[in-house]
Formats: sequence, C-alpha cells, structure tokens
Amino acid sequence: MITREAPIPGLLTLISEWVPDLQPRHRVVPADIPAFVPAPLRAIYELAGNYPVPFTEQWRRPNWIAGLFGNQDQLLPIDQLEVVGERFRFIHENQGVWHCDTLANESDPPVYSDSRAYEYGDNEFREVCPTLSHFLTTYCLQELVFGSQHLFCVDSEVEAPGDLVVGSLCDVWVKGLYVYGEPTHSFYLCNDKLFVMETGGYWLATNDETQLTLISERHEIRRIH
Repeated sequence: MITREAPIPGLLTLISEWVPDLQPRHRVVPADIPAFVPAPLRAIYELAGNYPVPFTEQWRRPNWIAGLFGNQDQLLPIDQLEVVGERFRFIHENQGVWHCDTLANESDPPVYSDSRAYEYGDNEFREVCPTLSHFLTTYCLQELVFGSQHLFCVDSEVEAPGDLVVGSLCDVWVKGLYVYGEPTHSFYLCNDKLFVMETGGYWLATNDETQLTLISERHEIRRIH
C-alpha cells in the first residue's frame, strides 16, 4: 500500500510486483550512488538503476537507451548526476522541454522545475512539489503505465474511472503532484494487474494479457502498443 505520509516503501513493492523481468542484477550497489542523493531517489536507483542495462550504458550515444523510468520523461543515470550550487538535476522531459532539480544532501527535499517557465516568460525553476518522495511516486507510476506491455488511451468522455473496467478499482495514488505545481495525476488498480491513469485524459495499462478482458467495452479505447 502506498501511503501519503511515507510513499516510497509501498512504491518499491509495487514496482517489484509490476515489472515482470526485474531481477537482482538490476539493482545498484549503494556505494555506487553519490552520497548527495536523497534517500527517496537513492531507493529507486538501488532497486532498478541497472534496468534494462547497467547505468553506465543508459542515456548516452549512440543508442540512448532509457532506464526503467524513461518511457515518457527521463530519470538520469547516476553517473550523470551533478551538483551545481545546492541542487542537482535528476529528470528531464524526453525532448528537453523541461527539467527537474532537487536539493543535494537533504532527506526529502522539494522538487523544482522550469516546466512553467513559458507561462512567466523566463527560465526560472519554481517549486512544483514539496517533497521528493511525493514527486517520485507520481513520476514512477506514470512511467510504469507508459512502459507497460499493453497500453491503451481512452478517446471518449469518462464520467468516472470505474466506468473503464469490469470490476472494482482500488485507489493507488490520487491527485498526485508532478511538474505543474498542482494535482495532475491519479492512479487506480483493477485486480492488482490493470492500471487506470488519469492525467488530462485516461490511460489503461497491464503487463498481463489475461487482464485485457477487464477493460470495459462502454468507451472508445485505442491500443497504443
């Protein structure tokens, strides 16, 4: 269970259960992670920083291989983290539209982004989430959805997320903050294996083909992959 007060333990459990081929070899030795990395982010790297290839081969020429968390927005490999002043950059949008920084050597610091700079006509980084643990929960769940083996988007208007499935939904992470300074993401699970994500529209995702029968036929649902 992912709790609001301490989301990372529950998030790590969900990641381990969701990714079918996540193995011990995909873990990163704690000593390889820079000491300035806060505990919530350190935990993500320790669990899956070498997935699908070692971090030394991720997100660099010539192949630009993304890690587990790089299907929509890119979590930087640990050897590309660099402290500038009091902060370091750890995520960027895959086309470089915006970036996210957090504070070095803090337990659970805020997250700052230039995602809203266009609104203000500047290049300033503004606080978008008060804690790194909250931000990472929203981010990692988004990347799990987009990286699933079966991904669908909903093209019709939805009154409630439960209308998209046959069965009941459990709240996983509702009204999560991401890069816009306000709640933008909600996540639900049906039968523990079918995700429903709401973020400016609805998405469904699973790694288990047998769960496709739980997708309702009441809406216009389009397969992405």
